[in-house]
Amino acid sequence: MRLIVLTVVAAAVIGSLAGGTFRDFPAVKIRGAWLALAGVVLQFIPVGGSAATALLYASFVALIAFGALNIRAPGFALILIGLALNAVVIVANTGMPVTGDALERSNQSATLADLVANGGAKHHLADESTILLPLGDVIPLGAPFDQAISVGDVCVQLGVAWFIVVAMPRRRPLALENEAAA
Repeated sequence: MRLIVLTVVAAAVIGSLAGGTFRDFPAVKIRGAWLALAGVVLQFIPVGGSAATALLYASFVALIAFGALNIRAPGFALILIGLALNAVVIVANTGMPVTGDALERSNQSATLADLVANGGAKHHLADESTILLPLGDVIPLGAPFDQAISVGDVCVQLGVAWFIVVAMPRRRPLALENEAAA
């Protein structure tokens, strides 16, 4: 969660330094925003077992549909690639595999015991049966993030940042603002 917050804040700062503003943001039309909201909400519904797996898959269907609807918007091709990479590894492994090394190096050692004991629909500890492991959560981010992420997550973060920077409308020079107001 901290990573997406930093991504949004950093993109907003970069967009502002490049002459953008949040007035009338986004300058690019977004379609099907409800799909993005539904996709995120589905991942936080507290159920277990096969229902949790079904909700996770439904979440990715909604998120990928949102990405596809907006494929022409800046950054959305990268977002869609990232979502697809994550969906492929999740479906192939019935959940996102995460390595013990990535958990330890991202300061999440306490999570390791729980994943070994309980697993989970969203994440589970990678083992010898894991396929497509390089697409799993194998990239450790230490403090202040304390998170293991995937190549797909990197693509999504970069796509979100790209969208924010480009979708910030550019400030008009003050002389033009005064003329428009007159």
